Amino acid sequence: MAKYSRLEVAMAMRESGMIPLFFHSDAELGKKVLKACYAGGARLLEFTARGDFAHEVFAELNK
Repeated sequence: MAKYSRLEVAMAMRESGMIPLFFHSDAELGKKVLKACYAGGARLLEFTARGDFAHEVFAELNK
């Protein structure tokens, strides 16, 4: 089951006005980017699964 409903996500997208799009194969760099986006007001981040180790990095960011 999803942690947030579709409506909650849509409302967060509308309130934010932006959705940062990001991928890097280094989980530690990903954590830094995620924290910087959050500090800047972003409450959503789209992590693309385009590269090597994407699944592993996403798992680390999701903790």
